[in-house]
Amino acid sequence: MPTESAEALSPPDLWGQPVFARIHGEIDPFEDLSCFRPLDRAYTGDNTFWTVPSPEPRLSDDFWRDVAGHLDDERIQAAAQTLAAAVTRWEPRGDRLVFAAILRAGVPVADWLCRLIPGARAAALSLFVGLGIDGVALGALRRRYPERKVVFVDGWTGRGGVARTIAALNQGPLAVLVDPWGWADFSGAGEDIFCPTACFTGVATLGFSRTFFVDETRLFGAFRFPARYRREALVAAWQACCPAPGRADAARPEPPSRFFRETPLRIHANEVCRALINAAPRKLLFRDGAPRVARRYPLLLRLAERREVPVQCGVDSLGELRTRVACTLAAG
Repeated sequence: MPTESAEALSPPDLWGQPVFARIHGEIDPFEDLSCFRPLDRAYTGDNTFWTVPSPEPRLSDDFWRDVAGHLDDERIQAAAQTLAAAVTRWEPRGDRLVFAAILRAGVPVADWLCRLIPGARAAALSLFVGLGIDGVALGALRRRYPERKVVFVDGWTGRGGVARTIAALNQGPLAVLVDPWGWADFSGAGEDIFCPTACFTGVATLGFSRTFFVDETRLFGAFRFPARYRREALVAAWQACCPAPGRADAARPEPPSRFFRETPLRIHANEVCRALINAAPRKLLFRDGAPRVARRYPLLLRLAERREVPVQCGVDSLGELRTRVACTLAAG
């Protein structure tokens, strides 16, 4: 199979992780809209869906200040400690680990894991449920780090699609911060905790678009975004919130019980956040009453208001799906 060289794009003043992707020309995410697929286009199993990236929203300075104000979350910090402890029980030596951060939610988590596990390294690559891993990128990562064990890192699990995709390809293990349905090999929390990095966009925190599929012989592609849109202070603020190694009690948690139920809903707080950013939600649903929702999910409510998505609270049936948050989609 022909291969091509991987390209390290991520600027050292941001994440410092090599990104295994082919970076195409620069476009403006808010002007060059023809380069993106429609928000309401659904994945139907046709891989041409992945040949065009999803669009990037324009979010206000006030919104990003709100996100920054939620980064120092003790529940997320404790989950990171627990996750790091689980990984190091599997491989105690950080210099034998490389984290394959799944773009884009895995990048902030892999950043923290490298800070929590001295000697570990991280690099970013693409994975799409239904399409699979960027095999050219994975090969390049293994060649760069031949003596290290690869651990895939994502932010969270939703319905377990990423975990099943990795397992079907005989890859893994998978490590995530939040794993409500118990599909990851290593997780920091089984509770559906909202992680503010779910709000991070490629425009604000990466400098390039969501990646897109070219063909099986070439790296996934991405469009470069203008540097003026990057929120470097936001990235630095997340990095500064990483807990010190060994600070928290990272006792071995009970193994999660794997759960699955078919549903057309997008479920769990972080997956719903992504839908509010780059899909077409029709209604936002919460299991809790309005006062508790306002306290626990202010960023989701802000995004829903921006997208003009109606909100319904007190949806008790969400308990059957083991989630406190869900949304219906206009398509798919």
